[in-house]
Amino acid sequence: MTNPADVSILIFSTNVGVARTLRMALRGMGARSIQLAADEAQLFEGFAAADTNAVLVYVDAPENDAGVDMIRFLRTSPRSPNIRMPIVAASPRRDLATVNAVINAGGSEYVLFPASGDALLKKITAARFSTRPFIEHSSYVGPCRRRREDKSYTGPERRTGAAAAETKTDSEPAA
Repeated sequence: MTNPADVSILIFSTNVGVARTLRMALRGMGARSIQLAADEAQLFEGFAAADTNAVLVYVDAPENDAGVDMIRFLRTSPRSPNIRMPIVAASPRRDLATVNAVINAGGSEYVLFPASGDALLKKITAARFSTRPFIEHSSYVGPCRRRREDKSYTGPERRTGAAAAETKTDSEPAA
């Protein structure tokens, strides 16, 4: 892991108490450059104040949630400072609907809240140094959602390449 003091983080949460808790956990691990934002204006102030390496977004619920909306904004808006910025979502919810909402909005990593500073920094580091390709498509903008790297998997959802997945069926011989 990189030196936590070198990481600049912007925390977005409409709940000030949660934002301060996240900041305390990260400061406990040695992170020093941490900006807080509760709305879009403060988010832009945070980007202007520091060279942000990652954004930590608190997500409370998948439906009508400011956190998921902010992830979508950061990924798709022409006003976004950097659509490729690593975004880590912190949420107390572990249900599939919440996790899928974050992933489909373009979140890079997901961590259950409350989390230790160590867990948060590990997720931020994983998001910053991810080798997953970045996808920019009309229906999705964010890191590639495919996580399976196991080449021994032979099931029906195996992908051998983007072109092969679209043009070849299981009954056709491989070219």
